[in-house]
Amino acid sequence: MVNIHKYVLLIILLCGLSIPAAAEDITVIKADRVDTITSGLIENGIIVIKDGRITAIGSSIEVPEAANIIIDVSDKTIFPGLVNPFSRIGLSSPPSGGSSSKAHLRVVDEIYPHQDVYKRVLQAGFTTFGLVPGRGGASGFISSSGYMISFGSSGAGIAGQGAIIRPVGRKPREMIVIESGLLMINFQANDKTKNVIKSALDSAKSKTTSTDPKVQPLVNALQGKIPTFIKCGGPGDILHLLKLLEPYKKMKLVLIAGSEQYRVADKLAKKKIPVILPAQIDFEPFTRNRINVPKMLADAGIKIALGPKGDSIEAHEDFLREVTELVKFGLNKEIAKKAITINPAQMLAVDYRLGSLEVGKDANLLVLSGDPLDVGTKIHMVMIEGKIVHKAP
Repeated sequence: MVNIHKYVLLIILLCGLSIPAAAEDITVIKADRVDTITSGLIENGIIVIKDGRITAIGSSIEVPEAANIIIDVSDKTIFPGLVNPFSRIGLSSPPSGGSSSKAHLRVVDEIYPHQDVYKRVLQAGFTTFGLVPGRGGASGFISSSGYMISFGSSGAGIAGQGAIIRPVGRKPREMIVIESGLLMINFQANDKTKNVIKSALDSAKSKTTSTDPKVQPLVNALQGKIPTFIKCGGPGDILHLLKLLEPYKKMKLVLIAGSEQYRVADKLAKKKIPVILPAQIDFEPFTRNRINVPKMLADAGIKIALGPKGDSIEAHEDFLREVTELVKFGLNKEIAKKAITINPAQMLAVDYRLGSLEVGKDANLLVLSGDPLDVGTKIHMVMIEGKIVHKAP
């Protein structure tokens, strides 16, 4: 039998015949509307997907003859998958400690895929997460916002390296988009914390590379190869932070701060520092006056990204409703849409492949019953890299 197979193969080769390759999966989606985020709204839109990437998008796209998967959702809206840039979803509480530099610590070493929480946030429309090390404890909050500020459990200083992940996969490596995607700093305006941060950065300032795992992440951050996320408290702390980091010109800073940051909005806008904040209406300190901090920062010319108020499943499930509330109280709708897609992708430095619907980008998208920021809109389907990962019953 083996000899017969050899003769057949030999005849094929001698006759110049070729063995047909396995057919490639080409998916075509037809929708009522496609909200690209960066290139406007496409009515009667068509998206062609091959090998997990968008290869064509428009209203007059020819359906490839080789397309073997046709998804007709001609009464639905297509929207990019949501990007949560600052999270510890699915991770345990960070270790305790004082001010220190732990640039070598990697959040990817904490990932455990087999958790229901990832399935639930996927159903809420989130296709990308920026996971951060040592986000903070549970004993305090930044003003009236949902982001925790206590450094008693995780410690101030340099917390380590964050990762960009997708909430699908049976093994950690299947979830990872970028394993060392950002440097995380927890800042406090005291001499000990400032000295720890300055000493660590200065130790790497003159280097272009290093074999020391405690130094190389700092080199990458100082050269702007990866973004530096900084969690900070009130406006006074922000002013101390800006002064401390003034010598490090190439660093790509992203600020996570409290609701009172609008008081130094002019400083942040001047330095073009983007801000991540929770999607919620706050109260002006010591009053019952409601304030829309995302609107205030956006009006000042600051690029904003919005995230859930916490790491709970419920916070993720309520997220679009909370963003809709911000729009109701004055935040520009288009800015709000960018704040949950392309803006956080840019802050994570993955906008070359995520955050909008464009040719060449990953086919991470949502199939919705209507506009994502309209009350009552439902998520019917979620795709990551062209594969259906959730379909509503």
